[in-house]
Amino acid sequence: MHATELIALIPALVMFSFAASITPGPNNILLTYSGANFGIRKTVPHIAGIRAGMTLIHIVMLIGLGQLLASNSNVHMLFKLLASGYILYLAYKICQSRSTNSTSQDQSRPMSFVEAAIFQLINPKCIATLLSLSTALTLPGELYWPSAILGVLMFNVIALFSGFSWIYFGKVISQRLQNPKHQQYFNYAMASLLLVCLPLIHIS
Repeated sequence: MHATELIALIPALVMFSFAASITPGPNNILLTYSGANFGIRKTVPHIAGIRAGMTLIHIVMLIGLGQLLASNSNVHMLFKLLASGYILYLAYKICQSRSTNSTSQDQSRPMSFVEAAIFQLINPKCIATLLSLSTALTLPGELYWPSAILGVLMFNVIALFSGFSWIYFGKVISQRLQNPKHQQYFNYAMASLLLVCLPLIHIS
């Protein structure tokens, strides 16, 4: 009986996880930028950091922090303000980064494992997604932890696939960005998409 209830939860977990992880947001925009500018291999620490950071937050929410965040609007607003400031900083850095084809010394680099993991702490889309997973998509009673663990595993598998899809998309685009000017225009576009996230953050 318990197995039947868990199996019945899987379609909802799959659909929610795919919709949440494949749609554009700060993480996917940054992964696309990194894939285009630095390649797939150098972006692996970035996506690994995203997965590690989100998994840690997911587990903490399952333990009980999620209810606190859901009921405390001041804490939620603080996360939004911190995220807005960091997204502005990232957009500026992307605009300032020069083409990887440039012969001059370029200080731009992919986001590190630790940086990507820490960013999840203030990423509103991450927080909102994990709040839904840890509350609406868990079962009550003795099935809480089995359903919670199932959610953690399924979300990571699907989100990893989605993340690599965006990295690969960036890599494919990079083949058309051999002209340094075109690559700079692409960087401007990625920075602009990050800025578009700002009003979406504050109306969510």
